[in-house]
Amino acid sequence: MDKFLRRKDSSSRTDDEEPSTSVTKNLKKVVKRKYDEDYIKYGFSWCGDETAPRPQCIICGDQLSNESMVPSKLKRHLYSSHPSCANKDKQYFKRCLEQNKKTEEIYEIGRNNF
Repeated sequence: MDKFLRRKDSSSRTDDEEPSTSVTKNLKKVVKRKYDEDYIKYGFSWCGDETAPRPQCIICGDQLSNESMVPSKLKRHLYSSHPSCANKDKQYFKRCLEQNKKTEEIYEIGRNNF
């Protein structure tokens, strides 16, 4: 039976060589998705770092993970969480975004005064 099994001689391995592990084989490459301006039609803007932006819902303010920055997942959030806004056009979401930014500026001014 030994003639059918191929075994490496453990004494032939040097100290410089490390034994292979399955951990390095199973690592997935992490893809950092970029924000596309067309995502506004799904009701999403972005927040966070420019190298790894996170989609943020304009309507409810939910922040999704970077992996969720795909049109199908953004559309699913819009249709499942905000069905009344699903048929709105791009201009509607742009106005909502502008309004949210103005509201944030007002809160910032209020916080700085106290």
